[in-house]
Amino acid sequence: MENANIVIREATADDAEEMISYLNIVGGESDNLMHGANGFKMVPVEAVKRRIQASHDADNSVILIALAGEKIIARAELDGCPGSRLHHNAKFSISVRKDYWNKKIGTRLMTEIIERARKMNIMNIELEVIADNKAAIALYHKMGFSDVGVIKNYWFANNAYSDAIVMQKCLDE
Repeated sequence: MENANIVIREATADDAEEMISYLNIVGGESDNLMHGANGFKMVPVEAVKRRIQASHDADNSVILIALAGEKIIARAELDGCPGSRLHHNAKFSISVRKDYWNKKIGTRLMTEIIERARKMNIMNIELEVIADNKAAIALYHKMGFSDVGVIKNYWFANNAYSDAIVMQKCLDE
Protein backbone atom coordinates (compact mmCIF):
# COMPACT_ATOMS: atom_id res chain seq x y z
CA MET A 1 0.00 0.00 0.00
CA GLU A 2 2.83 2.38 -0.75
CA ASN A 3 1.52 5.88 -1.51
CA ALA A 4 3.91 6.28 -4.45
CA ASN A 5 2.11 3.46 -6.29
CA ILE A 6 -1.21 5.29 -6.09
CA VAL A 7 -2.27 6.89 -9.38
CA ILE A 8 -4.59 9.91 -9.33
CA ARG A 9 -6.47 10.78 -12.49
CA GLU A 10 -9.74 12.15 -13.77
CA ALA A 11 -12.57 9.63 -13.82
CA THR A 12 -13.89 8.50 -17.20
CA ALA A 13 -17.15 6.84 -18.19
CA ASP A 14 -15.24 3.54 -18.32
CA ASP A 15 -14.76 3.83 -14.54
CA ALA A 16 -18.51 3.79 -13.81
CA GLU A 17 -18.84 0.13 -12.77
CA GLU A 18 -15.74 0.23 -10.57
CA MET A 19 -16.94 3.53 -9.07
CA ILE A 20 -20.28 1.96 -8.10
CA SER A 21 -18.42 -0.93 -6.48
CA TYR A 22 -16.15 1.51 -4.63
CA LEU A 23 -19.07 3.64 -3.40
CA ASN A 24 -20.93 0.55 -2.14
CA ILE A 25 -17.86 -0.50 -0.14
CA VAL A 26 -16.76 2.89 1.21
CA GLY A 27 -20.31 3.70 2.32
CA GLY A 28 -20.14 0.82 4.77
CA GLU A 29 -16.78 1.83 6.21
CA SER A 30 -17.88 5.10 7.79
CA ASP A 31 -21.00 6.92 8.95
CA ASN A 32 -19.61 10.17 7.51
CA LEU A 33 -20.78 9.74 3.92
CA MET A 34 -24.11 10.60 2.30
CA HIS A 35 -24.85 6.92 1.72
CA GLY A 36 -24.36 3.74 3.68
CA ALA A 37 -23.15 0.28 2.72
CA ASN A 38 -24.47 -0.79 -0.67
CA GLY A 39 -26.21 2.57 -1.10
CA PHE A 40 -25.45 2.46 -4.81
CA LYS A 41 -26.66 -1.11 -5.54
CA MET A 42 -29.66 0.15 -7.51
CA VAL A 43 -27.91 2.99 -9.35
CA PRO A 44 -27.71 2.20 -13.07
CA VAL A 45 -24.23 2.20 -14.58
CA GLU A 46 -25.53 4.51 -17.31
CA ALA A 47 -26.51 7.12 -14.69
CA VAL A 48 -22.98 7.11 -13.26
CA LYS A 49 -21.53 7.34 -16.75
CA ARG A 50 -23.73 10.39 -17.43
CA ARG A 51 -22.62 12.02 -14.15
CA ILE A 52 -18.95 11.47 -14.99
CA GLN A 53 -19.46 12.78 -18.53
CA ALA A 54 -21.35 15.85 -17.29
CA SER A 55 -18.47 16.62 -14.92
CA HIS A 56 -15.97 16.15 -17.73
CA ASP A 57 -17.96 18.43 -20.06
CA ALA A 58 -18.33 21.23 -17.50
CA ASP A 59 -15.64 23.86 -17.24
CA ASN A 60 -16.02 24.16 -13.46
CA SER A 61 -16.29 20.52 -12.31
CA VAL A 62 -14.05 17.47 -12.02
CA ILE A 63 -14.18 13.98 -10.52
CA LEU A 64 -10.81 12.53 -9.55
CA ILE A 65 -10.11 8.96 -8.54
CA ALA A 66 -7.12 7.41 -6.81
CA LEU A 67 -6.22 3.92 -7.95
CA ALA A 68 -4.17 1.12 -6.45
CA GLY A 69 -3.74 -1.10 -9.46
CA GLU A 70 -7.18 -1.27 -11.08
CA LYS A 71 -9.11 -0.62 -7.86
CA ILE A 72 -10.49 2.77 -6.90
CA ILE A 73 -9.37 3.52 -3.37
CA ALA A 74 -10.45 7.17 -3.15
CA ARG A 75 -12.64 9.66 -4.95
CA ALA A 76 -12.90 13.46 -4.85
CA GLU A 77 -15.35 15.68 -6.66
CA LEU A 78 -15.53 19.37 -7.35
CA ASP A 79 -19.10 20.11 -8.48
CA GLY A 80 -19.31 23.57 -10.00
CA CYS A 81 -22.44 25.66 -9.72
CA PRO A 82 -24.38 26.34 -12.91
CA GLY A 83 -25.35 29.82 -14.01
CA SER A 84 -23.17 32.79 -14.77
CA ARG A 85 -23.60 34.45 -11.37
CA LEU A 86 -22.55 31.37 -9.40
CA HIS A 87 -20.15 29.78 -11.88
CA HIS A 88 -17.13 30.67 -9.72
CA ASN A 89 -18.40 28.50 -6.82
CA ALA A 90 -18.12 24.75 -6.35
CA LYS A 91 -19.01 22.09 -3.78
CA PHE A 92 -16.35 19.61 -2.70
CA SER A 93 -16.67 16.01 -1.53
CA ILE A 94 -14.14 13.28 -0.87
CA SER A 95 -13.99 9.69 0.36
CA VAL A 96 -11.13 7.27 0.95
CA ARG A 97 -11.23 3.52 1.56
CA LYS A 98 -10.57 2.74 5.22
CA ASP A 99 -7.49 0.63 4.35
CA TYR A 100 -5.95 3.82 2.94
CA TRP A 101 -6.78 6.29 5.72
CA ASN A 102 -3.80 8.21 7.16
CA LYS A 103 -1.66 7.60 4.07
CA LYS A 104 -1.90 11.17 2.65
CA ILE A 105 -4.27 10.09 -0.17
CA GLY A 106 -6.84 12.71 0.91
CA THR A 107 -4.16 15.39 0.98
CA ARG A 108 -2.99 14.44 -2.51
CA LEU A 109 -6.54 14.47 -3.89
CA MET A 110 -7.35 17.80 -2.26
CA THR A 111 -4.14 19.38 -3.52
CA GLU A 112 -4.98 18.26 -7.06
CA ILE A 113 -8.59 19.47 -6.77
CA ILE A 114 -7.47 22.90 -5.53
CA GLU A 115 -4.92 23.21 -8.37
CA ARG A 116 -7.60 22.34 -10.92
CA ALA A 117 -10.09 24.71 -9.28
CA ARG A 118 -7.63 27.58 -9.69
CA LYS A 119 -7.20 26.74 -13.40
CA MET A 120 -11.01 26.68 -13.77
CA ASN A 121 -11.25 30.15 -12.17
CA ILE A 122 -13.18 28.82 -9.17
CA MET A 123 -13.13 31.43 -6.42
CA ASN A 124 -14.91 29.55 -3.61
CA ILE A 125 -14.96 25.88 -2.65
CA GLU A 126 -17.41 24.82 0.02
CA LEU A 127 -18.21 21.62 1.84
CA GLU A 128 -20.20 20.23 4.73
CA VAL A 129 -18.61 17.90 7.26
CA ILE A 130 -20.16 16.11 10.20
CA ALA A 131 -19.16 17.96 13.37
CA ASP A 132 -17.62 14.88 15.02
CA ASN A 133 -15.50 13.87 12.00
CA LYS A 134 -12.30 15.20 13.59
CA ALA A 135 -9.92 13.66 11.03
CA ALA A 136 -11.69 15.25 8.07
CA ILE A 137 -11.99 18.61 9.84
CA ALA A 138 -8.25 18.57 10.57
CA LEU A 139 -7.50 17.79 6.91
CA TYR A 140 -9.77 20.58 5.67
CA HIS A 141 -8.20 23.08 8.05
CA LYS A 142 -4.72 21.96 6.96
CA MET A 143 -5.76 22.58 3.35
CA GLY A 144 -6.88 26.13 4.16
CA PHE A 145 -10.63 25.72 4.66
CA SER A 146 -12.33 27.92 7.26
CA ASP A 147 -15.47 27.23 9.27
CA VAL A 148 -18.32 29.48 8.12
CA GLY A 149 -21.31 28.06 9.96
CA VAL A 150 -23.17 25.13 11.47
CA ILE A 151 -26.25 23.35 10.20
CA LYS A 152 -28.09 21.89 13.18
CA ASN A 153 -29.37 18.30 12.92
CA TYR A 154 -28.07 18.02 9.35
CA TRP A 155 -27.12 14.36 9.44
CA PHE A 156 -29.05 11.29 10.52
CA ALA A 157 -27.15 8.03 11.07
CA ASN A 158 -27.41 5.29 13.68
CA ASN A 159 -30.73 6.72 14.91
CA ALA A 160 -29.15 10.04 15.90
CA TYR A 161 -28.95 13.53 14.43
CA SER A 162 -25.62 15.32 14.09
CA ASP A 163 -24.68 18.87 13.20
CA ALA A 164 -22.63 19.69 10.13
CA ILE A 165 -19.93 22.31 9.88
CA VAL A 166 -20.00 24.34 6.68
CA MET A 167 -16.49 25.14 5.49
CA GLN A 168 -15.13 27.29 2.68
CA LYS A 169 -11.83 27.92 0.95
CA CYS A 170 -11.53 31.21 -0.91
CA LEU A 171 -8.99 30.83 -3.69
CA ASP A 172 -8.51 34.57 -4.23
CA GLU A 173 -6.82 35.01 -0.84
